[in-house]
Amino acid sequence: MKRLMQLCSVLTLLCSQNINAKTFVTVQQAISAKTTISLQYDQAPRLVQVIKDSLKNSHQFATQNKPQHIYWLAAGLYDYSTESEFQQTQQQVIAALKTRYEDIDKPNNILALNTLSAWLNDNKFIKREFIPLDYDSIRLKEELNPRLQGRYLLTLPHKSEHVMVLGAVVKNGQQPFVIRQDASEYLNKAMPLNDSEDNFAWLIQPDGKLERYPIAYWNQHHIDIAPGAIIYLDFQGVRDNEQWLNQQVLELLRHWIR
Repeated sequence: MKRLMQLCSVLTLLCSQNINAKTFVTVQQAISAKTTISLQYDQAPRLVQVIKDSLKNSHQFATQNKPQHIYWLAAGLYDYSTESEFQQTQQQVIAALKTRYEDIDKPNNILALNTLSAWLNDNKFIKREFIPLDYDSIRLKEELNPRLQGRYLLTLPHKSEHVMVLGAVVKNGQQPFVIRQDASEYLNKAMPLNDSEDNFAWLIQPDGKLERYPIAYWNQHHIDIAPGAIIYLDFQGVRDNEQWLNQQVLELLRHWIR
């Protein structure tokens, strides 16, 4: 495999890239990070090669010469070819949220929808490849080491200190992560709506794994919530088609670029 690596800004890469290259990978610590590693390959590389090259140059992410440890559970590989598709879904969901209760006198419901739609509008979503990214795992198993062809974003974040609580709650947004705290406690602080699911919430772990989390007194079962996870509470009880909206929001959240 012939490999060409460049450490440069996105602008510099666009000016100097080989137009015959098959794969481009932008590596960032987070979507909001200013430091970028740009990897270019003439032939489709194996995932392990991309991870190896990224780790080799991850010192570029250091702050004040202090390395930032990678939180592999939240590391994500995103396919840029799906960007327009997800932008369209994002705008459809935001539009639906803004008009959902406009004819109903429910101030808290309207507030919840407005804060959720504002959060969705401020963030970015692209198809996430739900595959392990830990170098020590993928280098030993060929089935976890596919070839990559196209344009990708690879995020290698450090561990979050928060949990995101979204959905049918008055206070959509992040809360401090608390070890062993269950979903009900996070939700209570976010103030669930009367028109919300009261038996189960959804837990999206930092790796994108989706789980139903029991929150009623009769079905209590603890599930560890990892730093950087998302707790989503379904809207329920006002519109007949709210399940469609909940499913669309959940799909976006699983592909959230952190």
